[in-house]
Amino acid sequence: MTQLTQPRPNKNWLLIQFRKWHSWGGVFLSLFIMIVAFTGIMLNHKDLFFHSREERSAKADGPSGLLTSSTDLTALPITFANALNLARDHFGEGSLEKVELKDEHGWLIYKVVRGKGEELIIDARTGEMSTKYGIKVATSPAVAGLQASAAPVAGGPRRGLNWAKIVDDLHTGQLYGSYGRLLVDFTSIVIIGLTLSGLYLWGVPILRKKQSQQKKQAVQALASQSSPPVMVRPASGLPEAMRRPAQRREPVEPQPVETV
Repeated sequence: MTQLTQPRPNKNWLLIQFRKWHSWGGVFLSLFIMIVAFTGIMLNHKDLFFHSREERSAKADGPSGLLTSSTDLTALPITFANALNLARDHFGEGSLEKVELKDEHGWLIYKVVRGKGEELIIDARTGEMSTKYGIKVATSPAVAGLQASAAPVAGGPRRGLNWAKIVDDLHTGQLYGSYGRLLVDFTSIVIIGLTLSGLYLWGVPILRKKQSQQKKQAVQALASQSSPPVMVRPASGLPEAMRRPAQRREPVEPQPVETV
């Protein structure tokens, strides 16, 4: 009766498993990795991708001068009190993280931050409100009356969509809320795992090849030390009969024997 033998485990099983994880992880998250990479490049060169030539020139020249240390804030068409009223109409009663007045490329704005990524942008000249992405916000009749009473001030470009902020939140995942941030975190963890698995797949074969060469050299050195040297006698020292090749002998046929 023959006994079944179990197959020997493959010593490269971990290397094969890492190669599978590395391949499928890269395929599954390739789209998100490309999004993170491209948005990172765009955020690193905001002036090139999101600002016009005039805006880049104005930024290089410094602030436009609309906001100085001697600016009378009470003389603005939309004061801080008006900005808070507009924010209360939009957010409702509640706590605010900060309210700031900015000179943004020749455009005075109030930035009201509630927290958790909620921001309200208010034009300090007209009272026009928009989200941090540049999307206009509908206002109530009372707020519309406040905006109409504000005297418009000439100057400053009209803002559209804030693509820099959109790309920024897309890069960090805030564009999709808490789920987007978790997805970006998971993508970052997978990128780290792909890096480590790639180093493993690259380094282990090199290490094993080096160990195999060292083992082979050690076996050869041991064999050369244990076996005695073989002396080979030159053919010129042999007798003539031994050096001469053997001649082929013809077979002798038997002769018939005559009987008396």
